[in-house]
Amino acid sequence: MSRSPSQEPAIDTELGEEAHPAFGVAVVMRRSGGGRSLFQSDLRHNETISLSVHEATRKRNLNHDWVHPGRELVEIEMSLAQWGSLVSSMGLGSGVPVTIRRTEHDRYVPEIPHQPRTAENLREVREVTDRMYGEVKTATAALHEAIHEKKGVRATKEALGALENAVAQVGSNAQFTVDSLVEAGEQVVAQARADIEAHVLQVVRLTGAGPSIEASSFEAPALPGAVTSRENPTDA
Repeated sequence: MSRSPSQEPAIDTELGEEAHPAFGVAVVMRRSGGGRSLFQSDLRHNETISLSVHEATRKRNLNHDWVHPGRELVEIEMSLAQWGSLVSSMGLGSGVPVTIRRTEHDRYVPEIPHQPRTAENLREVREVTDRMYGEVKTATAALHEAIHEKKGVRATKEALGALENAVAQVGSNAQFTVDSLVEAGEQVVAQARADIEAHVLQVVRLTGAGPSIEASSFEAPALPGAVTSRENPTDA
């Protein structure tokens, strides 16, 4: 990685402050409330982590360097699970999804609509299932026609081969889509677990309650399109 030429800090003689384009301050804050929608997260989060980067100046006084944040350059917001992934996976992968809230050019970035990605996984599973069913149905109809219309041994074998091929593809295609759905579900569970643990710790801090908090008071989020036990009419 090439480096820019070195540059001495500029000094404000009136204020006694030093400034330099490379001086910066990072501020991490914890936010609560609001049910925020975040990039690549299926949940609405009441507990989030905000990370902002500011320009900075430095002033020497009382034998100590005093660093003061200046203009904000960027602010990002993360779920607790995203924050945990960020600090525990340095140098790995292509990065962790975050939500940009402000930049020096866009003071207020538009909010993200709440669109759970799990719904996209479910849609893809339905599409693959419908397509596989259609292929097997077509191949079965062709075999049925070859047999009942006595089209001959060759035509019957070809139709049977097409049916066997369609059935063989069902397994691999279904496994791939199911694995993708399971992975998406595991991510939702990880997000929910991080938020629930944060909520429990906050309750303990505010109330002084002991560590034995009823787990039944928390409910895992329902997947889009799923039917919960409360909604199932057979559970009346």
